[in-house]
Amino acid sequence: MAHFKLNDVDEKFLHTPQDATLIFAGASGTETFIERERDTVVRISIKSVAVATADGGSLEVVIELDGQTASGQDGPAPIESQLRASQGVQVLVKAGQRLAFKAYPKTSSAQVMRTIVWTADMKPIGMRDSDADHAARQPVMHPGQTQDQPVN
Repeated sequence: MAHFKLNDVDEKFLHTPQDATLIFAGASGTETFIERERDTVVRISIKSVAVATADGGSLEVVIELDGQTASGQDGPAPIESQLRASQGVQVLVKAGQRLAFKAYPKTSSAQVMRTIVWTADMKPIGMRDSDADHAARQPVMHPGQTQDQPVN
């Protein structure tokens, strides 16, 4: 079996935005959760690169949350073609609540080379950059925790 490598176009495609937090990098995807101190609109995104291992190869990326799915797809494509797929969703994460989600690639006659999953908090309309930066630096506090106390 041939060994495929990411090229410069793939690396650029897989670039994470500056204001994003990388949740996962690898091949398989992730099942995790996010939580915020205050109500926040969060963008959850997945990008994946694969190569078709046979004619008709395809790549799909999926985000599952709250019983719903969003997906993006590339292919079908000829053998040894590069496949790139991405999908993003914006969701409201309620203060103090965990939002569980899965983000993963699915293939048909293709080999995943790399997948990334990232999140980014969206700035509320009318919020200045300095306000968003200040809010981002505030530690997440759990009920009953003081700033000097670790969470058990």
